Amino acid sequence: MKIAFVGPFPPFRGGIAQFTVRLYETLSEYYPVHTFVPVSFSRLYPSFLFPGTSQMEPPGNDLHFKVNRLLDSCNPVRWLLARHFFRKNSFDWIIVQWWHPFFAPVLLNSIPGNIKTAAICHNVLPHENFLLSRLLTSRFIKRMDLLVTHSASDTDVVESMIQSSDTLKLYLPLYDQYLNMDLDGCYARQELGYSADAQVVLFFGLIRPYKGLMDLIEAMKHLPRNVSLLIVGECYSGSSEILEAITTEELSARVRWIDKFVPDNQVAKYFLASDVVALPYRHATQSAVAQIALAFRRVLVLTDTGGLSELVKQGSTGFLAEPCSPLSIARAILSAIELSNDPNLSNRIDEKASEFSWKAYARRLMDRLK
Repeated sequence: MKIAFVGPFPPFRGGIAQFTVRLYETLSEYYPVHTFVPVSFSRLYPSFLFPGTSQMEPPGNDLHFKVNRLLDSCNPVRWLLARHFFRKNSFDWIIVQWWHPFFAPVLLNSIPGNIKTAAICHNVLPHENFLLSRLLTSRFIKRMDLLVTHSASDTDVVESMIQSSDTLKLYLPLYDQYLNMDLDGCYARQELGYSADAQVVLFFGLIRPYKGLMDLIEAMKHLPRNVSLLIVGECYSGSSEILEAITTEELSARVRWIDKFVPDNQVAKYFLASDVVALPYRHATQSAVAQIALAFRRVLVLTDTGGLSELVKQGSTGFLAEPCSPLSIARAILSAIELSNDPNLSNRIDEKASEFSWKAYARRLMDRLK
């Protein structure tokens, strides 16, 4: 088969771009009898709609394969050119990444209706309100021949929007591409200014309201003073609220915020320096940050929302807390810190992480495309 593999590729940054590369490489490696053609965007978001500092990674993470950068979210002329490209190359399938209804117009107009298309849904609906989101999403998913979801909650959303659909529930695979760093955990702590016996809770990733960082900061008030919170990530909104909360006399010595996007070659030190990784999301479907934490064998504290509960074995590899409940999050963190000293923890996390392999994901996806 000849398959177009569509999504954001680096130098676009972020978890979906990293997913696109990893899955493309996995498919190409394990299915060499098929031809996979990478197709990306020349423009993702228009600059006035992007709240961060940059949509691009820092230089240095160049791909070792050529990508066709054909799609433009805002230029209808490019939609027609992309449509011609797909037709001309006689693809058997198109696999496309879906995560936000903003991209419905470019995808619906760029992909010919007579080519079978599978959508990998990172989020069926967006985390924040978006004008006409349900209408645009409904039109898009109705055009798809196969919908891949990463959580039971997103599968339910699909079924609520369209009566009949061919849906394949998979999972977000392990983000283990950062493990080749020659870095010791004690050195990572020292570099970040933490003592060897410090108890460090990490919040990592882009900061957006639905991720519940303010609930985690409030939870710190219920934790012993020897527990520190390390926040690492660029803020998309509400930075003044965060700064006001963490600079109080009660928390200023215990909470540190590194307000920046972290390039790949710096990710490892933050996870190796931590004891617990907390994702206090108010609502979610899945999380790439949790899959990074599993790769680094870190105890997870997750809120019981969306598909997050599928990523942890309660009391064995981490703990679940109630969403929007600082007290519940604090209790889960205390239990997680105690669990982090268990000598058998790494083996149990490895066992859990083995459920999320890229090879198995690619096999199940390809089995449905035959």
